[in-house]
Amino acid sequence: MKPWKLLTRLAVALFLVLIIVAIFGPNLADLAKGLLGNVSKPFSSTLSLPSSNIQAHLVHSPTDPSTFSPSHLQLAVQGLKPATTYYLTINEGSCSGPTLILVGSLTTDDVGAALKDFSLDLSDPASFASRKLWLNFHSGGFSGTSSACSPIDTSLLR
Repeated sequence: MKPWKLLTRLAVALFLVLIIVAIFGPNLADLAKGLLGNVSKPFSSTLSLPSSNIQAHLVHSPTDPSTFSPSHLQLAVQGLKPATTYYLTINEGSCSGPTLILVGSLTTDDVGAALKDFSLDLSDPASFASRKLWLNFHSGGFSGTSSACSPIDTSLLR
């Protein structure tokens, strides 16, 4: 085969690869992740996959509406730092929004999971149902660095 034919074929092949990458580039990372799994930490970290799963629900169901009944924050977390104590706050509007309630502390187990129910005294639970609330996980104390944050489901407030 003549050298100029080989160079022409290589140039065409390279051009086709560049076209494919330009068109399908954003989806190639997902495809590769599906084929390879999480075998490479640098690859998986570039996808910005969430490392934690946090489910937080505010619940208030008084037996007698004329009496005060405590509300509860029901919390299930996975994927946080193992064997770590976090200080939880409820913030309004966003993770960096104003702190409404200092909830308490939570310590994860040796795999970074925890399940806990916090009793809260909400004088007017209905007013919290209409707000966008966030559960903020702080390290080192209630005013420490935010390590994780998640919206709170308020649909069970009555």
